[in-house]
Amino acid sequence: MITNWIFRVGDGNNFSNSSKYKIWGIQEKISKSFINNVKDGDRLWFVNNIKGSKIIAVATYKSHNKRNLGELISISHTNEELGWNEDANKFNIEIHYINLYNLSSYDLLTYIRGPFIIRKFNSFTCEIHLEKEYVFIERYCKPSNELLQ
Repeated sequence: MITNWIFRVGDGNNFSNSSKYKIWGIQEKISKSFINNVKDGDRLWFVNNIKGSKIIAVATYKSHNKRNLGELISISHTNEELGWNEDANKFNIEIHYINLYNLSSYDLLTYIRGPFIIRKFNSFTCEIHLEKEYVFIERYCKPSNELLQ
């Protein structure tokens, strides 16, 4: 069974900048539930912090790993390469995804409240039924190579 995960991505700029690499970053210490329970094929819904908590994209989870940034050689992309600002210094886990759908031009407002950065979809806290909406997104949209806002 597919799980729908909702990610708050601030204003969406860091997310948009790294979308060409199909990577998003999270903090391990506050993302344990996600890290321990996510599986290949789960859906990742990316929501900004702007009024109404707008959905800007959805993608399919592929994998995650610890970021590996060395002083001389980095295996992971650096924050600069990903286009992330200094707020991203806390990201120590990379989330890799496929089938990115750019939804930023639609007014899909979740009206989610609360401090959670990552949460499972719950029809009581999200005003859009993500599972039903995804059927239409998949039918009428094409995956993007990156999110351009």
